[in-house]
Amino acid sequence: MQYLSIDHPSDLNLPFVQQLYYSAFPQKERREWDELTGMLGAVPEMHLQVIVEDGEPIGMITSWKLNDWRFIEHFAIAEIQRGNGCGQSVMRDFLEGGKVLLEVEPPSNAEATRRIKFYERVGMVCLAFPYLQPPYRKTGKPYEMVLMSNVNGDDEAEINEVVQLIFEKVYHSPGGYSQL
Repeated sequence: MQYLSIDHPSDLNLPFVQQLYYSAFPQKERREWDELTGMLGAVPEMHLQVIVEDGEPIGMITSWKLNDWRFIEHFAIAEIQRGNGCGQSVMRDFLEGGKVLLEVEPPSNAEATRRIKFYERVGMVCLAFPYLQPPYRKTGKPYEMVLMSNVNGDDEAEINEVVQLIFEKVYHSPGGYSQL
């Protein structure tokens, strides 16, 4: 598997990424496309990668390097590739790089529960902190999510510090919505 960085809005892999982005994430959980592509190469902490296997794009991941943490903002594998272990391979590769944090929907339905179990199988745990994700749009409202990490989260101050960086850098939310 290859992870190809997308650093410019003219990248030939962007149509695949856009289609996957729109099909995998509801509107409240994604940026406007022009905002995302405008960040490419301009925001050093943000990294957008297309995942390629056998020369074909199969997925995408958007992550942020925040001090010694990596925050996964979006991760998706093309529907036709799901269930064959590609997603687990990608996540295991990603987790080898150090401390990782991501947000998932609470286990209120079968799909959300399945997603949490997927991340647990690759070594992540749900953190016991209440968490509200800031909205992507000014007219949006924060909504409940669950934080997951490959560290146990015992150090509440450390988790709070990275969450505040996420609010500032990723969501541009000065006050934040975490209930830590």
